[in-house]
Amino acid sequence: MFIKKVTNTKNGITYLTYRLVKSQRIDGIPKHINILELGSLSEIPLDKHKCLADRIERLINNDTLLFFDQDVLIDQWSHYFYRKLISNSFNKPKIIINNNTGNKQVGELFPINLAGTQQLDNIQQIKLDTFESITSHEIGGEWLCTQAIKELGLDHYLGQQPDWNFNETSLGMLGLLGRLLYPGSEKKTAEWLNENSAAMELYCPESGTVDRNRLMQCTKKLYQDKDKIEKHLSGQIDSIFNIENKLILYDLTNTHFEGMMKLCPKAKYGHNKQKRNDCRQITLGLMADQDGFVKHSNYYAGNISEPKTFADVLFELEPFKNGIRRPVIVMDAGIAAEYNLKMSLSKEIDYLCVSRSGHKDLLAKVDKDKLVCFVNKNRQDVRAQFFHQNIDYQIGKEKFTRQETLLYVETPAKEAKERGMFGKKQQGFETGMQQIKGSVVKPQKNKKNQAVAKIWERIGRLKEKYSGIGQAYSIDVVEVEGQATDVVWQFIKNNSIEPKLGTYFVRTSIIAEDEALLWKIYHTVGEIESIFRTLKSDLNCRPVFHQKEINIESHLNLSVLAYFIVSFIRYRLKQNKIYHSWTEIVRIMNTQKCNLNSVMNTKGEKILLKTCTQPQLKAREIYQAMKYKQMPFYRKTTVLKVG
Repeated sequence: MFIKKVTNTKNGITYLTYRLVKSQRIDGIPKHINILELGSLSEIPLDKHKCLADRIERLINNDTLLFFDQDVLIDQWSHYFYRKLISNSFNKPKIIINNNTGNKQVGELFPINLAGTQQLDNIQQIKLDTFESITSHEIGGEWLCTQAIKELGLDHYLGQQPDWNFNETSLGMLGLLGRLLYPGSEKKTAEWLNENSAAMELYCPESGTVDRNRLMQCTKKLYQDKDKIEKHLSGQIDSIFNIENKLILYDLTNTHFEGMMKLCPKAKYGHNKQKRNDCRQITLGLMADQDGFVKHSNYYAGNISEPKTFADVLFELEPFKNGIRRPVIVMDAGIAAEYNLKMSLSKEIDYLCVSRSGHKDLLAKVDKDKLVCFVNKNRQDVRAQFFHQNIDYQIGKEKFTRQETLLYVETPAKEAKERGMFGKKQQGFETGMQQIKGSVVKPQKNKKNQAVAKIWERIGRLKEKYSGIGQAYSIDVVEVEGQATDVVWQFIKNNSIEPKLGTYFVRTSIIAEDEALLWKIYHTVGEIESIFRTLKSDLNCRPVFHQKEINIESHLNLSVLAYFIVSFIRYRLKQNKIYHSWTEIVRIMNTQKCNLNSVMNTKGEKILLKTCTQPQLKAREIYQAMKYKQMPFYRKTTVLKVG
């Protein structure tokens, strides 16, 4: 064998590639038989090409090196091309001639049992001492996700689009599998697909390998079709589970960047929910249904005001109104500004949210003896009472008045959480006051720092830092001739803050008569918080290391598409009493492997056997709950003939 230089011309540009060939006489005429395309071999010097060809030939013929003096680079590349040669021997695409056009096409869009494997006699005489286990790759998670993708029809949908070809669709699905099972950068995903995963047994691109650039190109292409793909997946899930979209949940989160992000206009400093206020960020807005299935996503600047995004939500809800008698949008207090609620009513869309107002007038009317008591899922008592008030809005120039319901709620869990936050604020505030007092008592050379106005300014900044806590303290500054000599403060036991801990008002425009039911409906907003946790923890969408806006939004979009698959699988598993997190599901499924073994027969032929291990008990339970096949294949065999 030797490596042959090949000159290619494309679009008027000439470039060189290399090919592994062997010389063979056919009908007495010496000819070059092509073995494998090697590409540009840019990393291997020309004087080492012969060493590379010799090493590949030794691997094929099972020749053991007595003395390993081979260059490490040559050894790595020789094993890489050897694996590629084996892969090609299994994955020969089946070509069909289209009778109408005369064009050559791949026989199946995504064949699971790939064509090209040779049918061998079941009885072979082999040399046991030549048996070799070549590779072992993960296939359980890939097979589970691939069947979910096929059930949702995502690969078929892309394959039917005129701007998606077979190779792009394969790479797009491989990138999606990477985000689902080994979330990381495109570089890490490519390494995982080429070295650890058997995903290319299920989606095999034309080259047989992937790289970071091609993955990124297909990720951006998925983002260009974002709205159409989300609509397709949402419709498929609704159809499969027969879901009625009675509620639409909406919330926002943010993800930060490592870097200055000068190439991304949307990367801004803002309030970061992970306390990374030192980093620029981008905001992700998600619409979901009551079961936690995503309906639509949007991307905003990192410093955008949450209420300002609500107009986009109402626009996206217009198509849903045909399938819902009167849609109800559930949202958190951060989005529920008064003008947003009125705008929602003007679009004939009901709302359910936590009120941003303290409703002092209604608090005075709360009768502790008339509170309705019910139990939440944590077996804790929740107490509630209904109130009603009118809200004015207009449609066009016509004005309307509608009665809305307010539910006063007391919950022990919220009280414990807010009391802990209150205690933390109290500790920080008192520590700050001690520091101010210490600076006042200690004589200062610069008397301006002890001026009464200056001390009150410092106290004001401290109150701003620990917002709201100042109402629980009485504070006085002792002064002599305009100079502060002491600072005195005292905690007010019957303050106006503590009675409100653990209480809030749920506000809605729907007619409600059952306190417990209304409270439970509002708490479905927790489903969207679960989505954000999965995106950030299991699918690793943060932090973002891309720099350009298109790459950033493509990265986030791929994570959202991956969540469609995650939510689909987990929802069906929950229906069958399996409540694993996504990380645990991946761990269980990765116990199933795809193994490649080789052995020489007495004819001097190398027989390659590709087998898939049986799933273990927990993996089998997941397959059964999903009603999926447990094995992508049982055994594939072929003969590697190159000598």
